[in-house]
Amino acid sequence: MWAEVPLWQQVPIPADVRSFEELESFVPKAAAAAGLDADKPLPFLVGGRQRLIEFHIVNRIGDGPHNMEMHKKIQVTFELENAITTIVGFHSTKHRGIFTPGDSNIHIHFQTPDNAKSGHIQKLQLGDRAILRLPASTV
Repeated sequence: MWAEVPLWQQVPIPADVRSFEELESFVPKAAAAAGLDADKPLPFLVGGRQRLIEFHIVNRIGDGPHNMEMHKKIQVTFELENAITTIVGFHSTKHRGIFTPGDSNIHIHFQTPDNAKSGHIQKLQLGDRAILRLPASTV
């Protein structure tokens, strides 16, 4: 999944939105309030200093078959605390198991400004001044 977004609009993330699940609920509400169709796939960014990110990378060696069972076996999990990051995400209610996990409407990765750390986010505790960025409405 990829998207080209020429212009972003910023939305402050409220203090009661801090977890992965709370972000998953907030993104479509913020999108609808910003004039976007939250029923369509939607790219988004979250910037700021995050309290905690639990993430994984995949330690794949070789060209053998790859399925979800194998994917889970070769994951290596890490934690990152109190780090400035850019979270890159996609939201969709219609693509579970395709480009979002089978149990979520968002798929999110992060990277640090120096690109030294990045990965797929499993658990999240957003920082106090996190900012959501949504595509600027073309309406």
